[in-house]
Amino acid sequence: MIDKTRTGVAFFDSRYGGVYRGRPFLVSGRSGAGKTVLGLQFALQGIQQDERTLMLSVWRAKDLMIMSDSLGLPMGAAVSNGMLALLEYSDFVPGRDREAQWMLPPDGFLQLQNFIDQHAIRRVVLDTVLPWIALRTNPEKLSEHLFSFVRAFERMGVTALFTMPRPVSPAAFRLKNKLEELMPVAITLQRPEETTGNWTCIVTKYLGEACVDEGIPYQIVRGVGMTERSGTPPAPIAAAPQHAVATPSAPLPKPLPTPAAPVPVPAAAGAARRILFSSVINGMENNTPAGNERGGR
Repeated sequence: MIDKTRTGVAFFDSRYGGVYRGRPFLVSGRSGAGKTVLGLQFALQGIQQDERTLMLSVWRAKDLMIMSDSLGLPMGAAVSNGMLALLEYSDFVPGRDREAQWMLPPDGFLQLQNFIDQHAIRRVVLDTVLPWIALRTNPEKLSEHLFSFVRAFERMGVTALFTMPRPVSPAAFRLKNKLEELMPVAITLQRPEETTGNWTCIVTKYLGEACVDEGIPYQIVRGVGMTERSGTPPAPIAAAPQHAVATPSAPLPKPLPTPAAPVPVPAAAGAARRILFSSVINGMENNTPAGNERGGR
C-alpha cells in the first residue's frame, strides 16, 4: 500500500499530501536557502506523530539546538525524552561546496544502520548526504553505489530527508541528477539572488504527479519555519511533545570516554578525510568513531 506522511511544511503538505512514507526524498539548494530549517520541521513533524527521529548534520548538536530555539522550533524536550537523536559530523572539512573532497567512512553506514535498527528510528534527516555518496569512482560504480544506498534506507522502512548543496561543478551536477533519478520526490530551494527577489521552493520531481510547481515563494517565520509567502499569518508549529514516551527496545548509548587523538593520515591516502560521529542523546554527549581514513578512488 502506498502511503504518505507529512513533512511539516504546510504549503507543501497541502499541495501534495506530504512525501511517500518509507522512501527518501531530496532537498537541494545553496547555503542559507533553508535546507536545515526544513530538516528541523521534518524532524518535529515526525515527533508529533510519535515517530522516533534521527538527525545527522554538519552542525554541532548544541549549535543546532541553539538555532532551533532561536527559530522558535525547540527540540530540547524531544531530545530529553528520547524521541530525537542528534548526531554530527564532528570534524567535518570546511568548504562545503568542495564536494570532491568529501569521503565515505568505510564502516560508517553499518554503524548508522545499527543505530536506526536498535533504537526504532522511523525518520532520518541527513543534512548533508554528500559524505555518503561523493565517491571518486567511475560512473558505473557510482550508479551502483547510489542505487544500493537509496535502497538500503527503503529496506529499513524509514522516511528519510537527504539534503545536498547546490552543485558547483559538472561532476556535482551529474551526482545530483543520478541521485534525483532514484528519488520519488525532489525539491530545490532558491535564495532571493537566484530568483526575482523571493526565496522559492521548486518541486522538480514528484512521482505520480502530471506536473509540478513552477515555484512557491516562501519565508522563514519564527515559531513556524518555512511558510508560503502570503498575506495570511501562518499558524505556529506545536511544541515537541513533553509527555513521557515508551522505553525503546534497546537502551540509549551511555557516554563514551573521549577518544584518543586521531591517527595521522598516511601520505599515500592523499586527500582522505576522517569523519567522526558525535551525538547528544537524552542530554548526554558522546563521541563515537564512525570509520577510518579512506583514500579516494
